[in-house]
Amino acid sequence: MSRYERHATIITSNRPFDDWAKLLGDVVVVAPLLDRLLHHGHLLKFEGKSWRLKEAAARAVRKDCA
Repeated sequence: MSRYERHATIITSNRPFDDWAKLLGDVVVVAPLLDRLLHHGHLLKFEGKSWRLKEAAARAVRKDCA
């Protein structure tokens, strides 16, 4: 509450908002949580293949070849 509208906060997730209630276990809590997070917020959605997963797969291939 003390950070609200005072400081920047970055939250990342690979899950859609529809899944948050299931993940956090309470629909009643998720609705105001998302309302507070998205108020004055910017939602950035990135699509495509994950760079992190691509790099992990490349490291695994290099490890197997070594």
